[in-house]
Amino acid sequence: MMRTEGRVFLGVTVFFVVIGLVYWFTSYEDAGSVMLAASAGMGVIAGGAILLLSRRAPLRAEDDPDATVAEGAGAVDIFPTQSIWPFAVGLSGAVAASGFAFGVWLVIIGTGALAVSLICWILESRRERVPGEPIGDDADGHGDGESSSASSST
Repeated sequence: MMRTEGRVFLGVTVFFVVIGLVYWFTSYEDAGSVMLAASAGMGVIAGGAILLLSRRAPLRAEDDPDATVAEGAGAVDIFPTQSIWPFAVGLSGAVAASGFAFGVWLVIIGTGALAVSLICWILESRRERVPGEPIGDDADGHGDGESSSASSST
């Protein structure tokens, strides 16, 4: 469960709500109040999503107050390998943003390149695996939809 992370984001939300109310009543300025409200909304979205997703996630050692260091050992997650796609995403985003100064045609080209770059980056990251994870679809590593006991009984 990722409750700690969710609570941090909801704490950020409370902070921005309090600061937004103080700002609203002391400055009477609309733009800053709207931006602080949007920041609070982003905290609600992130914190709420993390808390909702953590309800289905298994308990992690980080969330258990009685956990030992040894319980958190092992393969943690997938870390990205060298890739050209983050550079392509940044470059195409810069091209798309430059289009707002130079013309709609550049926004269209940049947005198309951004979409292709993001899709390629996502597809590349889905091919990466956690060290020690089985290669097949099943936990037994066969990938054929059959369990190891069913395949050994034939």
